[in-house]
Amino acid sequence: MRKRSWILLFTLALVLVGSAWAQSEESQPEKKEPSVKAYLLVGDVYYSSGEYDAAMIAFRRALEKEPNNVYALYGLGRTQLKMHQFTAAIENLKRAIAIDGNYAPLYVALAQAYTDRYLYAEDKDVAKKFLDQALLILDDAQRVDPNYHPIYNQRGLIYQYKGDLEKAEKAFKKAMEIATDDPVVRYNLAQVYLSQGRLDDAMDMLSQGVALDPASPQLQLLYGKVLAVKGRLIDAEQALAKAAELAPLNASTWLNLGQVRYMRKKYEQAIDALEKAVELDPLGYPEAYFYLGRAHLDLGHVEEARLNFTKAIKLSPDNADYHYWLAEALLAANDGESARAELLRALELAPEHEQAKKALAELKKK
Repeated sequence: MRKRSWILLFTLALVLVGSAWAQSEESQPEKKEPSVKAYLLVGDVYYSSGEYDAAMIAFRRALEKEPNNVYALYGLGRTQLKMHQFTAAIENLKRAIAIDGNYAPLYVALAQAYTDRYLYAEDKDVAKKFLDQALLILDDAQRVDPNYHPIYNQRGLIYQYKGDLEKAEKAFKKAMEIATDDPVVRYNLAQVYLSQGRLDDAMDMLSQGVALDPASPQLQLLYGKVLAVKGRLIDAEQALAKAAELAPLNASTWLNLGQVRYMRKKYEQAIDALEKAVELDPLGYPEAYFYLGRAHLDLGHVEEARLNFTKAIKLSPDNADYHYWLAEALLAANDGESARAELLRALELAPEHEQAKKALAELKKK
């Protein structure tokens, strides 16, 4: 599917570039090079499709023809950000600002570059200076165009990373005041509300976001997770199923869908979703194996349950619940001795684990 999409985009790019010199040989015997405008258009097409290598080539070709083309520098800088080439991106964006300091998107992209340097830094304490630098750049952007809402959206993200949720909320609300129909801002504001424990506010914001952009897998996923926490399992399953349809390669989505289906006692469907999660990311989600174990155990598939609980423990050996439920599977398989060892381990990890205490007491009576 991705290969076919790439071919279609490549064909479109060729058409766009080709249009720059498509003339009959009689009127134009020598083919002209594509124009800067054509290269920029092709770069935008590739950038929007996530084909960043191709986008970079197109923007570089534009710059070869016009070294001071601001939009080419902007496009190249944004593409380099996507490829985590932060130093090069910052240099190109600064150069663009030096040429045209009245284009607000340049400042936002530069602020994002410094923000990303913080996000991908190993030592976050040392990298905090990048967040402060990003805020100063956004101050400049605000002076250029105080009504450009991405300024406030990026500011909100930075305050989130700094742990200042009050300022983050204020910034996102300002962005939403300017761009009333932007679903991304609502998603970001919902994240702030979740960090503050304001589930109802988060759910309301996500509901608005999904209504504005029902094709966003990120919105559908977070909305489904919040609905599940609120106990609205039917609505949660619908949102998560939609998210899985929109982004079928996201393991986290399948995990959450499997969990909700398990809670709804739809065990076979839960197993299908959870197996997709572990297929996509075999080592990333021990809870996927845990819920697979629970679903199999409820269906009476004792050996499958034991195997999945064991996998969960290998990935997360200090989780008392995983040891307790492995003990339950072992008891179902009439392996009391091994079950006892798992119960003792569960209590070692969580001395107040009531289920493990009760199971161990029952085992001692036998």
